[in-house]
Amino acid sequence: MTTRRHFLKNTSAAMLVMALPDVSLLYGPQGEDFSFTSPYMRLRLSATYPRLLYFSTDSLGQSKLENNPLPEQQQTDVVFTSKVRRQSIGYYAGTGNAQLPAWEFTAAEKKIVIRSAHGGAIAPPPFEIVVAQRKNHCTVLGHMTTALQVQFPCLLHLPGMGTFRISCNRPGVTLFYDAFRFDSGAETGEPFVKIRFAPASAEQPELVYTLESVAVYPDLPAIRGDVRFDGYRKNYLNIFQLNPRIQALANNSASDACTFTLYLYAEMARYTPPLAEGLTAMDLVRNTLERYLGGMKGYGQVGYKDGAAWASEFDSTDSMPSLVISACYYILDTKDSAWGKQHYNSIKDWATKMMLADKDGDGLIEYGYSGNSGSWDDKPFKRPANWWDTIGFGHADAYSNALAYKALVLLAEVAAILQQKTDAAHFAQQGKQLKDSYYNTFFNSQTGVLAGWKSKDGQLHDYYFTFVNSIAVCYDLLTTAQADQVMTTLVNKMKAAGFTDFRLGIPGNLVSIADADYAHHDPRWGYQRFGVYENGGASACYAYFTLHALYKINKRQAADAMLHPMMESFKDGGFEGNCPGSNMTKDWKTWKGECWGYEGYLVDNYLTLLAVKDYNGR
Repeated sequence: MTTRRHFLKNTSAAMLVMALPDVSLLYGPQGEDFSFTSPYMRLRLSATYPRLLYFSTDSLGQSKLENNPLPEQQQTDVVFTSKVRRQSIGYYAGTGNAQLPAWEFTAAEKKIVIRSAHGGAIAPPPFEIVVAQRKNHCTVLGHMTTALQVQFPCLLHLPGMGTFRISCNRPGVTLFYDAFRFDSGAETGEPFVKIRFAPASAEQPELVYTLESVAVYPDLPAIRGDVRFDGYRKNYLNIFQLNPRIQALANNSASDACTFTLYLYAEMARYTPPLAEGLTAMDLVRNTLERYLGGMKGYGQVGYKDGAAWASEFDSTDSMPSLVISACYYILDTKDSAWGKQHYNSIKDWATKMMLADKDGDGLIEYGYSGNSGSWDDKPFKRPANWWDTIGFGHADAYSNALAYKALVLLAEVAAILQQKTDAAHFAQQGKQLKDSYYNTFFNSQTGVLAGWKSKDGQLHDYYFTFVNSIAVCYDLLTTAQADQVMTTLVNKMKAAGFTDFRLGIPGNLVSIADADYAHHDPRWGYQRFGVYENGGASACYAYFTLHALYKINKRQAADAMLHPMMESFKDGGFEGNCPGSNMTKDWKTWKGECWGYEGYLVDNYLTLLAVKDYNGR
């Protein structure tokens, strides 16, 4: 049993840091709520139960603490006696005669220390923080031992607000973490994210949790002190959202894991500073890869039915490349050759499956559906080839083939490092063949840019796709002259089309998709409605590649003109949450700024923050 003397001894260091006077002089009247405010956080705890009533943070210390993301609180039948001091509150079971507080919360400028003591027969209840997901799409980032359990240390990240690094004084203790979005079956209610701190027990008579306000981002000298990039500093981690029920990175903490977007997280993780002791962003990527290696399927793969089922007879052609790229980035950037050797055969199998889709031997992979205009009228409904799953990408898809090329280049490098010389030569040759075919297959001489796809009937389908052309530039599929031509043409076409408000992001295509080439025949998803969702809707999703491509070919003025307005939106939460008075969300907008998103928070938007690294390189 923890004694009062032992409890006070263990708290003395924190008390000295906070420079508090004698404990006996600090107690205020019983029955008062506890409030604390610093430039980094604002808290209010109930006087009658260990429960937060207000919880806000600003990891940049700018006192932007107006958002309280907690849901409306329900009263509990259990009542505690509380004692409030200048910077802490203690909760005592029963009438308050207990020597030790069941829970004690002590606040400092950038830190919250939470202590639980087991002082008798009555065990303290757990302490929960529940966030209404409609108010903030927070997430926990850490190593998961099982579903809903996260190891310490870990992060609690609240997009647009700030981040807490959480640690515990006892090994083996884990943090309960859950998130829920959809109303389905017996599970109904408002979307939430919940964490739960285990209380002290007879086996663990004293537990101390420390929440430290931190801002995790690459510190780039050229933007240091530039307030235009506060959104970059506060939101750099936004792309990492861990779904606790599937133990994998996902669209958000309560949404689908999409196989074809994992490479985006890996791209960001390469430049992310350590998250905590023994925890990196690449660990999150590796842990998610291990879920796929263990048989998990994500959206984009046949058999995925956990959320929105993947309605196709075929895996999307960007799913296998995404897995291979992610695995290779992990091996190359962490130099974890042991993990690479352990999983090499499975990674090779992904690449082999990817290249088996090259049915005609020209080096390009092909989707199982033809992509012919008018072919999407077939019943039942079916999904096209890639992430842009309402547009009729089919057969030879320029976007997926760019990913396949990147996957082959990286895997050849990994194979060489792992002494698989025959495989290294084989993948390098496949990459060369793909590149040799790429430009001649997809370049449209009539428009001066790459088409989105070449259908089985030999027709090019070109809608001035920004992400297709820019990713081909980023991944070195074009010569310098070719890259300059397609990017110059795109920038000029964007001006001619009248898109100028980059606070909204960048449209995925610049002219309307023909009805015969639209796969999802519902106006809600852009069918016959240019500027809505994937039919030219504006988003930060995949905008990174356009910015990176422009910086890469030294078109910095054009890139800066896009980057700075987007940074304003990141700073103001312009790509997350609902539009006022609407069920539509900010992750997709029309060119006039009307909301047409549905996720509420879509991590793909936040790879764009990586473009600040290019800006910094001037």
